[in-house]
Order: sequence, then structure tokens, then C-alpha cells
Amino acid sequence: MSTAVSPSLATDKQSSPLWVLILFTVVSMFGFVDRIIVQVLVQPIKGELHVSDADMGLLGGMTFAVLYAVLSIPIARLAERRNRMAIISISTALWSLATAVSGLATQFSQLLLARVGVGVGEAAGSPATASVIADYFPRQRRASAMAIYGLAIPMGALLGGSAGGFIALHWGWRAAFVIVGLPGALLAVMQWLTIRDPVRGQNDPGIDVSATPPFAAVLRRFRDRPSLLNIIFGATLATTAGYGVSYFLSAYLTRRFGLDYAHAGLVFGLITGIPASLSFLAGGFLSDWAGRRRAYWYALIPAIGAALCAPFYIAAVHADTWMIAAALLSIGALCQYAYVPACAAITQNMMEPRMRASATAVTGLIYTLIGQGLGPLLVGASSDHFARRAFTGHFDLACHTAVIVPGPACNQAATSGLEMALTLWPLLYLWSGVHLALGARTLGRDLARSG
Repeated sequence: MSTAVSPSLATDKQSSPLWVLILFTVVSMFGFVDRIIVQVLVQPIKGELHVSDADMGLLGGMTFAVLYAVLSIPIARLAERRNRMAIISISTALWSLATAVSGLATQFSQLLLARVGVGVGEAAGSPATASVIADYFPRQRRASAMAIYGLAIPMGALLGGSAGGFIALHWGWRAAFVIVGLPGALLAVMQWLTIRDPVRGQNDPGIDVSATPPFAAVLRRFRDRPSLLNIIFGATLATTAGYGVSYFLSAYLTRRFGLDYAHAGLVFGLITGIPASLSFLAGGFLSDWAGRRRAYWYALIPAIGAALCAPFYIAAVHADTWMIAAALLSIGALCQYAYVPACAAITQNMMEPRMRASATAVTGLIYTLIGQGLGPLLVGASSDHFARRAFTGHFDLACHTAVIVPGPACNQAATSGLEMALTLWPLLYLWSGVHLALGARTLGRDLARSG
């Protein structure tokens, strides 16, 4: 017997969906600031602690990703049964404090441990947040809701890029971590006090929400929907490309064009802020609009965007001035992020209400471990590899030793190495577009399946 709750009854004494979406977006924005701030601080941290691009890629990627991968699924399973807002509020406080503690690090190993704490907090909150949003909005509006929620990424990039670079230039990179980390503690309290955990399945009438399906059922749901597998694979490739490229953009602007930290951070923030915001909104609202006519548009629009952004990113890396590079990067960002809200909505719509936090944890684990974990690390390692080839002599000994001040030859080799790495990495977007397009072929049929 169905135990779904009537939407008219389920919304009694619950929070306004608009307020929920706004507050979650603000919280996620600061979460992304905490996650992305290290990208803006690559050059000052690298210069003071005398580490390589691969080390910096490890700091911004795998240290965050490993604990996220270990904890996200167990905590998501807990969120299927317990109060999701308690989990979300505690996680927000955790990643905020971990970011602030990063500013106390005096050694690279201490900074690594602090960034692990950020990953733990994000692992706890993200799946439960996606599940709550899905219960506040009906399926035909979820891509649009996810697009608004997804604005946290470009808004966080804009704030983190502009503020992080400015603070680092005037007060040092440690102060940047402390200042951007503390607001999350207040937001954690606001979430707990103002957002109620909604009735599960209130916007999915006819679905039994009385019991939590086993985790194996969630995995079978992925396995039995070929379109979803292709779409997740395509999204993973796009995420890997995005994190790998964006992580070193600020450093590249400094190395190639001589911009200071504040200027490079501001340009980075504007590029990944305004155009990316438009890309998120277009991806979500266009997908909902076109998807009402033909379901395959939910995947085909992201496929087109992914394929289009690759040539613009490659051209930007070889631009003669930072202004031309910024213009080309902005055009690429307009196309790049359409996949995020559409793929999130597809995943939620293919899952039952008590599967959604777990499904988000599964996809989040894949995107984080492979995309954020490997993307920056592999780009950094590639940059170091090409820098060694461009340098006459022992690059690591001459350029990464604390007692030696790197000279022009070191800077030139580091710039050349990063340029080559950033030329190759955007090619992943083309591969991503292929799988997103393959997923579009059977998407309508898989969305219509009930079990």
C-alpha cells in the first residue's frame, strides 16, 4: 500500500521552498569558497612552502576527495533514515572551521590535514542537501531548482577568487583561509533554526516512502539505466576537466602575464563567476523547458555545451594578452556548466525519495574522487613533467629548494609546463560530450521506468 503524503498536507508547518533554496545556495556558495580558495592561493603557498605543482594539485584535490569518498555513502545512508537538517547543519560547521584552521598551518603537512577536514564536512552535507531540495520541488521544476542551487559554484568562485587574491596580497594566504572560513559557522546555525526537514516523497505521489531501500537497490537503479551510466560518465569527464583547468588558472595568469595575486584572483573570479552563472541557469531552465517536449534534451543540451567549450579553453591558453585570454575563457565558461543542474536533476528523477541522498553520494563520490581528486593532481603532475623537459638542468633541485630563489629560467619552464598541461586537459570536454549525447538516446525510456 502506498504511503505517499498528499502535497497539500505535507507542506503544513514546513519552510518556504524559496527560502530553503536561497539559504542552501548561500551556504553552498561559502562551501565552494572554502573549497576553491586554495586554487587562488597556489602561487603564494607554493612560493612560501617550496612545493611543486603536483603537491599543490594534491592539496586541492585528493586530500579533499579521499575522506569525501570514504564517508559520503555511510552518511548518506544515515540521511535516508534520520533528520537531514541536523546532518547538514553539523557538516556546515565542520567544513567552515576546517577552512579557518587551514590558516594556522605552518607546514605543508598541516595544511594537508586541514584540507582533509574540509572534505569530511562536505561529504556529510552535500547528499542530504540534494535530497531535501528534491522533496521541496516537483520533478518538472528540479532542474531549475538545481540550476539556482548550482549558482553557488560560480558565485563562490567569484567571491573566493576576488576576495582570496586581495586578502593574500595584503595580509597573506593564511588570513585568507581564516576570513572565508568563519561565516559558515553562522550559516550552520541559521539552517538549523529556519529550515525544517520536509516530508519525504511529498512531491512524488504514489511512491512508497515508508521504508528505506537497501543500498544494493540504489546501485541496481544505476546499473539498469544505460542512459544514466553514460550521463554520469560524461559528467565525470567534464568535472575532471573543469577542476583540472580551473585549479591552475589563477597561477597561469600570474606566471604567463605577470598579474599579481589580487588581479589574477579577480580575473579568475569574474571568469568563473558571471559567465558560469549564466551557464548554470541556461543549463537548468533550458533543460526543463525543452525536456517537457522531449526528454533527451536534458542530456543533449549539456552535450552541446561540453563540446563547444573545449576549443575556447585551448585557444585561451595560447592568447597573447590576459584580456584576450579572459575573453576566450569567459566564452568557454558560458558553455561549460550546462551539464551540472541537468545531470543532478536526471539522477534525482530516476531515484525513489529514500534513494536520493544515497544516489547523490554515489555520484558525488565519483565526481569528487575522480574529478576533483585526480583533475588538479594530474594537471599539476603534467605541468611538472613538461617543465622538467623545458628546463636545462635539474628542475626540482634548481627551482623547488628552500635555500634557492627561483630565477627567470625556472619561471619560464614552469610557465611552459603549465601551458602545455592546460592545452591538453580541455580535450576531455569533447569526450564528455560524446557520452552525454549517447545518454540522450534512451533517456526518455529510462525516466519512464518505475522500477
